[in-house]
Amino acid sequence: MAKEKIRDLATFYELPLKQRKAIMLMFPGNLTQEKIIADLQVASSTFYNWKTHEQFRKAQQEYNHYMLIDLTPEAIVTMRKLLNAKSEMVRFNAAKDILDRSMTGLEDAQRRKTVADAKIAESKLADLEDDKDDQMDALANMMSKLAKNVPKDDQNDD
Repeated sequence: MAKEKIRDLATFYELPLKQRKAIMLMFPGNLTQEKIIADLQVASSTFYNWKTHEQFRKAQQEYNHYMLIDLTPEAIVTMRKLLNAKSEMVRFNAAKDILDRSMTGLEDAQRRKTVADAKIAESKLADLEDDKDDQMDALANMMSKLAKNVPKDDQNDD
C-alpha cells in the first residue's frame, strides 16, 4: 500500500516539504490563500511562484486525484440516493451527472478500441505486404527454374 502511494504521488514527493504542505492545505478548499501563506510562513510571492510551476501543478493534480479516489464510492452512493429525491431538478441533475460520467468512460473505451483496431489493421497490412513480397520472390524463383528447364530452341521462339 505504501509503495502504491509513493508511486501514485511520485511528483508530489519530489517537492520540498513546504510545497507539499501547501498542496495539502489547498486540497479541502476551505482556507484562504492568505491563511495558507501564514501557516507556511512564506512570502506571498513565493507561494504564487510555486503555483505557476508545472511540477507543483502536476503534484497538486496527483494529490487531489489520490485523495478523491477514497471518496468515489461514497459519492456514487449519494448520487444514487439523489435519483429518488423529491425535487425533480435534483433528480434530473443526478441522472444527468451519472449519464455524463458513464458516457465519458464509454468514449474513452471506444477511443481505445478504435486505436487498437487501427493497430491491428496496420499489422495485417504489413503482414500482407510481407506475404506479397514472399510470393513475388517465390514466383521469381519458379520462373527462373522454369527458364532453366526450357530447351534453348524454344527460348528463341517469341
